[in-house]
Amino acid sequence: MMRRFCRYLGFASLMVPGHAWADCQPSFVDGPREVRLAAGDSMDQRQLTEPFRIMVRNDGDSECRLRLRVTRDLGASDASFPNYMLNGPGGNISVTSASPADVSSGGGVVILQPHGRTSVGYTVNVPVNWGMRSGDYRQQLVFALSEDSGNVPLDEVQLRLKLEIPATARIRFAGVGGEGGTARIDLGELSTTMRTVSQPFAVRVLSTSGYQLRFASQYGGVLRRIDGPEVIPYRLSVDGRAFNMATGDQINVGEHTGSQGDVHGISITVDPDPTWHAGKYTDRVTVAVTPI
Repeated sequence: MMRRFCRYLGFASLMVPGHAWADCQPSFVDGPREVRLAAGDSMDQRQLTEPFRIMVRNDGDSECRLRLRVTRDLGASDASFPNYMLNGPGGNISVTSASPADVSSGGGVVILQPHGRTSVGYTVNVPVNWGMRSGDYRQQLVFALSEDSGNVPLDEVQLRLKLEIPATARIRFAGVGGEGGTARIDLGELSTTMRTVSQPFAVRVLSTSGYQLRFASQYGGVLRRIDGPEVIPYRLSVDGRAFNMATGDQINVGEHTGSQGDVHGISITVDPDPTWHAGKYTDRVTVAVTPI
């Protein structure tokens, strides 16, 4: 009897679950893309400071060592935007209009763990002062992520700086005394034979826009005796022009002032009259400025 032996060589199949290993995959996280800086009504020299944060993430399975750079988009920025300072993870950043890939565009190193995210803090400082023109100013910044040792941007995001300068104005007196915001002009003893002219003084106007400077007299352009009905007429001149104080008068200026303001010289003149009644005379003149 013949026996048949059959041998079978078997191959077992091994199923290995697929695993796609992803390297560093950085990107910016969506968030607010505008930083607002509002000057308020006071333009006395100071700095507006506003912090903001840029969020980045790593969707990959390996650590990211990245450089976060920032540049300026000239086409989307106002050329009249004032100089400002930007501070970030690398300290003070000189914001240029170079390509975001340019190593001279500043920034700092950011390390991201696998599937991690981090928030990078920045602070923008804008000096404001009288001499600025009212309006809204915009500066478009471009943030770019690249490898620490490379210059190729891996992701970019834009952020807008918006500076708001209101239309506002202030009055300051020069060459006069007084307190509590009220200037006092003392004409001294009026002469009955010679013209009396006040010591020279001025109003300084600081305004971020064109303005209207108004003068109004409590007694319609006359000095009234404190303890009686008698009056003495006078003339008030601004920048050499006599004002009509009976109805009120004004100056209109179409441009904003420089940092030192506009100075308007004022004088008060009283003509002599021998029929005056002795006594103390006064008038209150209200000077008001309105930005236009």
